[in-house]
Amino acid sequence: MAKSTFDEQYYALLASRIREGDADAFAELYGATYDIIYRNVYYILHNREDILDVLQETYISVYENIDSLKIDRLLLPWMKQIAYRASCNFIRQNRSRQDMSVALEDGTLPPLAAEDSFQQVYDRDTWAQVRAALDKCHVRERQAFLLRYETGLKLEEVAAFMGVSLASVKRYITSAREALQRSHLRL
Repeated sequence: MAKSTFDEQYYALLASRIREGDADAFAELYGATYDIIYRNVYYILHNREDILDVLQETYISVYENIDSLKIDRLLLPWMKQIAYRASCNFIRQNRSRQDMSVALEDGTLPPLAAEDSFQQVYDRDTWAQVRAALDKCHVRERQAFLLRYETGLKLEEVAAFMGVSLASVKRYITSAREALQRSHLRL
C-alpha cells in the first residue's frame, strides 16, 4: 500500500471520529498535522507569534467546520486551505491596522513598496476586479498568483508552500497573468 493511500485513510478515519465528537481524535489530528500546518503558515508570516495566532484560528475552524468537509480523505489539504485563508486574512487585517494608524497620524496612506507592476495594485476596486478574473482560473494558478502578489511571498516560498516545483509556480503565475490580460485588466 502506498504511503499517500495510508495517510488518506488515516485522515479519513480521524475526520469521521472528530465528526462524532471524539476529543482524542482531534488531539491526535493536532499532533499529526501541527508541524505540517506550521511550516505552511511560516512561509507566509515568518513571525512566531503571528503563526501561533493563525494556527489557533486554523484548528478552531477545523473543529467548528468539520461537518463541511465533503471527502474525509482530503482532511489535510482542506486544513492547509483553511490555514492559507487564515494567513491571508491575518495579513489583510494587520495591513489595514497599519494603514489606519499611519492615516490617522498624517492623513495619508503610504504607497506600497513593489517589485513590479502587479504589486502596485492595492486599490480595493482593482483588487475586486483582479479577484473576479482570477476566479475563472484554475485553483493552483489563482493560489500561486495570490501567494506571490497579495501576500508577497518569493517564488521559492510559493513553491514550497504549494508543494510544487519553481517551474510550476512560474507557469501558474504566467497563466494567471494571461487570464487577467484576457479580462482586459491593465495592471
